[in-house]
Amino acid sequence: GRIDLLSAQERAAVLAVPSVVVPSGATLPELFEARVAAAPGAVAVVWDGATLSYGELNERANRLAHELLGRGVGPEDVVALALPRSADLVVAVLAVLKAGAAYLPLDPAYPAARVAHMVTDAGPALVLTTTEHRASVETASGASVLLLDGLDVTDRSADNPVTALAPDHPAYVIYTSGSTGRPKGVV
Repeated sequence: GRIDLLSAQERAAVLAVPSVVVPSGATLPELFEARVAAAPGAVAVVWDGATLSYGELNERANRLAHELLGRGVGPEDVVALALPRSADLVVAVLAVLKAGAAYLPLDPAYPAARVAHMVTDAGPALVLTTTEHRASVETASGASVLLLDGLDVTDRSADNPVTALAPDHPAYVIYTSGSTGRPKGVV
C-alpha cells in the first residue's frame, strides 16, 4: 500500500480529468457519451503508437452501432467479439453497447472447443471478427459472422444511436474458466 503505482506525471494526468455528472440510472453508452461531451478532444485510446480521441472513438463506435442496428441487433441480443486486443476491439465493444446489445468476448487464442461451447451456449445474434480469426468462430455456430476488416461503415450515421436500452439490460456475458467442468456463462 505504500508503493506508488503511478508516476507524479501520471497521477497529475488522472487527477486533471474533469468529472462528469450524469443522471442516476444512466446506461453505459450514456455515461460514455457524457464523457465525450465533456472532452471530445481528450485521448481515449492509445494502441500500437496510434491514438483515438473520445470524439473519434465515439464517431467510429456510432457508425458501427448503426451497422449493427441495421442488421437487427438490439437490446437483449448478444454479439460475440472474436477480436484481438486493439483499438478496433474498443470500438466494437462500444458499438455493441450503443446498439443496446451485450457483448461476449472471445479471445482468438482460446481452444476451438471452448469457443464452440461459448458460442453455442450464448447463442449470439452476430459474431464480429476478422478474416484471420473467422475459421475459429464459423465452425462453432450458425450465427451470422461480420468481418470487421474491410467493412466500410463510412456511409452510416456518426450520430449517437437511439435505442430502447435500459440500465437493467445486460452489458456483457463472461464465461468462467471451466476448471471444474464446462465453462458457465454469467450475464
